Amino acid sequence: MLNKSLTVSLLQKWAVPFLLIVVTLRQMVLAYTVGLSPWHGGGWGMFSSVDRDERRLILVEGTDTQGKLIRINSTSVNYLFSDRDLILIRTFPRKELLQKFAQKVLDSQSNVSENQGLKQAIPANLQKVKVQVWRLHHNRETSSIRYEALSPGVEATR
Repeated sequence: MLNKSLTVSLLQKWAVPFLLIVVTLRQMVLAYTVGLSPWHGGGWGMFSSVDRDERRLILVEGTDTQGKLIRINSTSVNYLFSDRDLILIRTFPRKELLQKFAQKVLDSQSNVSENQGLKQAIPANLQKVKVQVWRLHHNRETSSIRYEALSPGVEATR
């Protein structure tokens, strides 16, 4: 009887703090290993960072048949994705998501009806598309804010 009441007492006192510690550690690990925005996943660290998913940039570059590098305005390809997909890519830029993003941009060229108004935004002769997510970074020593690459560049080719 004493062991049961001691166990219940310990659970009542320590279950919630232990759970909060586990959630905090998980969010911190995801933020530092796979680029989860500090403003998501529980919110720990969000007020100490300028890195919000709304401020992250998706850099889209293409290479045409002659090997010329073409920068594609990422807002011009937003019509290919739902708002939920774009938020997920910016918040949690995993390699698989970036690969799907790049492949969808590359495949969108073949759908002429979809591309009618955006022919200049997505050139028809792309052979390769590279996608990368960039985030804001505050340097305390110099008091400067700049963009830095958050994810590796992921490519899709024909």
